[in-house]
Amino acid sequence: MRGVLLDTSILIEFLRREDKLLTKLYRLSKDYQTLSISIISHTELYAGESPWKNREMRRNLESLLSNLTIIALTLEISKEAGRLRALNNLPTIDAIIAATALSENLPLVTLNSKDFKRVKKLKLL
Repeated sequence: MRGVLLDTSILIEFLRREDKLLTKLYRLSKDYQTLSISIISHTELYAGESPWKNREMRRNLESLLSNLTIIALTLEISKEAGRLRALNNLPTIDAIIAATALSENLPLVTLNSKDFKRVKKLKLL
């Protein structure tokens, strides 16, 4: 079973773009059997006001999330995220997402590869 871990940026692009067929998420859904996200990305998507003020937007978000595998934060991922943050000067949220990808042995798909490029063993798509 082939899969990838999606960064929050991939999901935001999908939710914001009117023509979903042009999004990276749509293309990935054709190429990979399993699309996963970190619980951190799940939290980030609910952190804005939009899903709470716009019922249709919240339904769209929930529909999208229902088709993804959500990976919980474990002690192993937490410890690795701390190490990545300390050694690569990553923002904590990015360190957790990178650690999740490494822990699950999944390539990470992001529209913001700048910070993630610092993580040597992390495969980016």
